[in-house]
Amino acid sequence: MIEKEISQFLPVPDEFTLPNYADGSIANVPATVAKLLGVNLAGLSELPEAMWKPMGDVKRVVLLTLDGFGWNLFQARHSLVTAVSHKATITNQLTSIFPSTTVAALSSLWTGSAPAQHGLAGLRLFFPEFAVSAGMLDFSPLFYKAKDALVDAGLDPETFLQHPGVGEQLGNAGIPTYAFKGKEIVNSVLSKIHGRGVTESFGVVSFADMLVQMRELLHKRAGEPLFINAYWPSIDTISHYHTWQSAAVSAEVRTIFDQLKVEFLDALTETARQDTALFIVADHGQELTPLSHQIFLSDHPQLEQMLFMRPTGEPRVLYLYTKHGCHETTIEYINTKLGHAMTAVSSQVALQAGLLGPEPFAANVADRLGDVMAIMRGEYSLFTEAEREWAHKMIGRHGGLNHAEMQVPWLGFRLDGW
Repeated sequence: MIEKEISQFLPVPDEFTLPNYADGSIANVPATVAKLLGVNLAGLSELPEAMWKPMGDVKRVVLLTLDGFGWNLFQARHSLVTAVSHKATITNQLTSIFPSTTVAALSSLWTGSAPAQHGLAGLRLFFPEFAVSAGMLDFSPLFYKAKDALVDAGLDPETFLQHPGVGEQLGNAGIPTYAFKGKEIVNSVLSKIHGRGVTESFGVVSFADMLVQMRELLHKRAGEPLFINAYWPSIDTISHYHTWQSAAVSAEVRTIFDQLKVEFLDALTETARQDTALFIVADHGQELTPLSHQIFLSDHPQLEQMLFMRPTGEPRVLYLYTKHGCHETTIEYINTKLGHAMTAVSSQVALQAGLLGPEPFAANVADRLGDVMAIMRGEYSLFTEAEREWAHKMIGRHGGLNHAEMQVPWLGFRLDGW
């Protein structure tokens, strides 16, 4: 489903960017990596040739995902990244997926499929089979923190994503995959879900540590085909608390790209560079969500009465489960009373329109999306009363369809030409 086709079925405010699953989203990156390595990946197609063909023939690909490094941040702080970006062979823009949230986006980057296809369609999801809503970072019930409780209840990390992983598919073609991420998450359930078929996972304690370990691996495996998939979260973490426009985020961007140049690009041995490409992408960007633009369901009792349980999703896109007979009235209420702040659509219509990706859909994905989606506009966010205690802590968020959330950079470098 392409952007134009999605827009035929859904209201699309001017500030929205629709995901381009046809050939221009982060979910198309894995097939692109595989194509460069001579493998045809099952799933969505690769990006247009102009976005990868100029890299020439390569045998090794490094993909660095910088969480929250949106196109808006890349453009606004371009002077901080020029030490690296001026040597890019490819500079382009992609869309994120929907919802533009990390667990869904990383799952797309680890499978080459869209959220509706791999099944991890949001930060907080309802599991009718376990009679519980749970968070997908720690697989814990929302009402009581119990890390990995869903696994104890029967969720199988090996089969939860209903699409073969990149590591599995490349491994079947004889190409090893190596994962690099923070030491605190390298053995998490989510990492196990993403890591099917990965040859080895490296837990790191800092970005510099990641760069050093990656360059050592490239040297150790010089001349051998491989794929390195690296993830670093600090830009997103800081942006949540200070916004992407803050001095703290600018300092972090400068630090990341300076370290990337000094400790990786400049420090690689000649043999480690040979036939190697580096790509930099983001899972999503961030939108400003000031306290003045927070909305609480408890301030709209008529709307709250139409729901039979607390919403899932997250404050920028909520999945609403409506009482019998309240489906259309819920949509009407939101679009008339709260239309300045959000747009509501039938979840089934959104799914069939391709907003979360084309068919075939993962089993049970419709159950995860509720009856109605409330997608935030502008700088708004929506909370339940139970979330009021911590809602003020973050003033930068993502998950929705705003340009700032959905547009991300795509940079490509040929390392033996550095």
